[in-house]
Amino acid sequence: MQIHEDQQGDVQIFALAGQLDTSTAAAFESRLLGKIEAGERRMLIDCAGLRYVNSAGLKVMLLAAKRLDAAKGKLVLCALTPSVLMIFEMIGFNNIMQIVPTREEALRLFRGEETPA
Repeated sequence: MQIHEDQQGDVQIFALAGQLDTSTAAAFESRLLGKIEAGERRMLIDCAGLRYVNSAGLKVMLLAAKRLDAAKGKLVLCALTPSVLMIFEMIGFNNIMQIVPTREEALRLFRGEETPA
């Protein structure tokens, strides 16, 4: 899996490509939680290039969401492929995590702008 990091204003962006599974989740968890521990409070995970996620990868995202919530932060996921979105919907993560179709919509959320319905 590839992880590309970017920053737009005070939003830390992680763009994922490949598979987030048992063999790659630990590295992603370390980078993600490291940013939270360093004080980042607004994070966007762009999943446009993510082809597959398993329970280990889902656990990382849930852990990050909980840590950010406790720190009054925010996590938004965007651009989930249909197969990855299906996994999120099957386990109900779409009801507990903020997921939007595009990166631009996610950035609008961070700016406090309304997103189209």
